[in-house]
Amino acid sequence: LTIGPFFAIPRCASTSFSVGIQPMLHHPEDGTWLIWIFSLLFFGAVLWFSLKPGKILTWVGKILTPLFLASIALLIVRALISPIDSISNVVPQPEYATGTTGAFFKGFIEGYGTMDALASLAFGIVVITAIRGLGVTEPAAIAGNTLRSGIFGCLIMALIYMMLAIIGAQSHGQYPVSVDGGAALNLIATHYFKGAGGIVLAVIATLACLKTAVGLVTSCGEMFSQIFPKGPAYRVWAIVFCVVSFLISTMGLSAITAWSLPVLMFLYPLAITLILLALLGHFFDHDRAVYVWVTGLTLVAAFYDLLRTLPDHLRAVLHVNGLVDTVGKALPFATIGLGWICPAILGLVIGLIFRAVRPKKA
Repeated sequence: LTIGPFFAIPRCASTSFSVGIQPMLHHPEDGTWLIWIFSLLFFGAVLWFSLKPGKILTWVGKILTPLFLASIALLIVRALISPIDSISNVVPQPEYATGTTGAFFKGFIEGYGTMDALASLAFGIVVITAIRGLGVTEPAAIAGNTLRSGIFGCLIMALIYMMLAIIGAQSHGQYPVSVDGGAALNLIATHYFKGAGGIVLAVIATLACLKTAVGLVTSCGEMFSQIFPKGPAYRVWAIVFCVVSFLISTMGLSAITAWSLPVLMFLYPLAITLILLALLGHFFDHDRAVYVWVTGLTLVAAFYDLLRTLPDHLRAVLHVNGLVDTVGKALPFATIGLGWICPAILGLVIGLIFRAVRPKKA
């Protein structure tokens, strides 16, 4: 639900509007009603693509993604050929000026906002469905193709993120730090393409978010139809997710981001540890005790992160400020948002001990 209709799918529409449309408005107050029209058109397109999950490889893989890559390549190549300023002239922000370690942990926590790790847990079904649609039926072949496509996708995403980081850093030589990445991209696109920059950015943002929303609606619809085999069909889930996402998207990007942060701080440690356990599970035969102890202790620390990142007024209403301060002082790495690491390691040790002392089954 987090990577579906509650946060990620609505954020796709609100991000497209905030990044691509809103900066071009001469009267900001028009955005209050234009976002309704934009979101309606956006989710109309998403639903049209999503109601044909068998064509997901064509819609996302052969049409939307190539168009997105071509449009963002236009901006990146233009920026690399004529950089705004040299990166060496840029003064780092305080949180990134404490050395490599500080920059890494800051970037690591900021990466929660991408929802990439959470989305990957559900997107797997989309990839597998697409591979089966190509006629691959052997489980080993499906697994191999999934692994290779995942590695290829990660490399392409890493390259895009790296290029965006470079052109973003170059822009700091002439422009102040932006409130978010969308505002920064708007400055950069306008710098290079003048009046047409807004149009270029609108195309990039809309295509990027549209393909993501289609994938999310498809994967969540497939997942819920499997979780509830006697419940609504896939088409019903897709329609419900699009309607709910449309209504939430009209709240605006800032509101969605503010409410999603505590949930992401709660879910991300659980997702990271689950992924690591699944990848390394052959070392302990995927023993259930290890999964339970790691997840259980990570859950406690993740709940602390949820409370810590709640809006100030909500923490005051719940009277948890004292608890948050006490736990933050006692839990290692809690101040940098990684208080779950030590509990997860402790859970791993306890789980392995349980596995070692438990009598082996015949």
